[in-house]
Amino acid sequence: MTMHTSEPVAVWLDQAHAPTRLVYRNVEFRIIDSPTRLPRHAWLASSAESASQRMDQAEPGWRVTGCADTQETRVFDLRLLPRGWIVENVFA
Repeated sequence: MTMHTSEPVAVWLDQAHAPTRLVYRNVEFRIIDSPTRLPRHAWLASSAESASQRMDQAEPGWRVTGCADTQETRVFDLRLLPRGWIVENVFA
């Protein structure tokens, strides 16, 4: 199941600026894989903003697999916007 979103998320980065953990919907997820960079053109979020505005503002993002303490595992597409990090897609 894939869920398209643009919800805010808290993201912690390592020294190479790759995600190491995140908090999504009040659940902390540890990153359990090697994060994969997502290019700007991979922007898929549903949003009220126009696609061109999103492309202009979007930084390259990350696809990561996170695991919660409850063993819940999800794949997240993360994007950094001027207003902060968002989750753009969640795969269950």
